[in-house]
Amino acid sequence: MTEEMTPEDRDLFAAELALGVLGAEERAAALRLCLSDPAFGAAVEAWSLRLSPLLDTVPPADAPARTWNAVAARIGLPANNAAARHLRLWRGSALFLATIAAGLALFIVVRPPTPVSPASGISQLANTQGVATLAVAYDPQQGVLRISPASLSTGQKSPELWVIPADGKPRSLGLLNDEERTLRIAPDLRSLLQDGVTLAITLEDPASAPHDAPTSTPILTGKITLL
Repeated sequence: MTEEMTPEDRDLFAAELALGVLGAEERAAALRLCLSDPAFGAAVEAWSLRLSPLLDTVPPADAPARTWNAVAARIGLPANNAAARHLRLWRGSALFLATIAAGLALFIVVRPPTPVSPASGISQLANTQGVATLAVAYDPQQGVLRISPASLSTGQKSPELWVIPADGKPRSLGLLNDEERTLRIAPDLRSLLQDGVTLAITLEDPASAPHDAPTSTPILTGKITLL
């Protein structure tokens, strides 16, 4: 099935895996594809980063007590049993997450054909062998880059992220921290994060950062795509 998918189908498949709305067989196929295709895995991570802010917009809701009493009775547990309370908590969380997944899936299916302004951006940064190892999602409303987990620091050097706009001059966006997964962009640099511009990562001396220009060859590069 995955061999016959168009790039648009693969992207939607990645989004559905990130949302958790796939059936058992499709989920297994998607997970196998993540292992065999780093670019697909990076797309799943990018969708997870892009959609994560929407979780804050869904209010929690408690299921009626009679629902969990009925479940407890069916499996032979008294309604006031501690195990039944754990069951309510687990099932309530599962129901809440399923509601979020369904809502986000509907958002993808019915999203308007005109782009939202300002548009969000994603990028998959690849090494010199062309293997995508880092996913980046840009939230223009917050001016924040969200970065997938990756340890890039080596010895005394730290990864520094650069944007290279049309004029070809790199501008430093800041150092990446192995523990911190967000990077706030300076207001005067946000306008440079446009569709098609290049992001790059070099290893630099953290003591003198941010730098006016890279001092080493990029270890990862990729272009921003606006959604």
